[in-house]
Amino acid sequence: MTTPSTIRRAHPTDLPTIYAGELDYIRQIEPQQEARWSGALYWHIKQWASDLDRMFIAECNGEAAGYCFWEVHADAAVLASIYVQREKRGAGLGKQLLAEFIRDAHAQGFTTLTLGVKPDNPARLLYERAGFIYTHETGGYRHYAYQVDDRTAA
Repeated sequence: MTTPSTIRRAHPTDLPTIYAGELDYIRQIEPQQEARWSGALYWHIKQWASDLDRMFIAECNGEAAGYCFWEVHADAAVLASIYVQREKRGAGLGKQLLAEFIRDAHAQGFTTLTLGVKPDNPARLLYERAGFIYTHETGGYRHYAYQVDDRTAA
């Protein structure tokens, strides 16, 4: 049985949730990068603040359970991060957040959506099932693209 959930736009008060999730991701998937990531915290805070209008929070029973946010790079919408708390995984929140990214980016006029993911990150399967197509690998990340048209955005 899935837990009732909602997706909403983020507020500045959600930034501690983003921090905690990003730190958890680093510790789970890229632990060798934790010192470097922590050393760039000022940059991360600037990034999160500037992406706030493209940031979404998944809530279960009124509590934040995950998030995603995206950025604009040239003519593409780039998924910068998607995260679901460990104990909430497997209930479809990641799929809902990814769908919200696709919907929001398309609503803002983007037809090309991209992302990069570590090859051993389990979220890679979520992206592939959603229709993201592998394009290339650089810097230890697999890169994917998704073309939105009026049929897929519905």
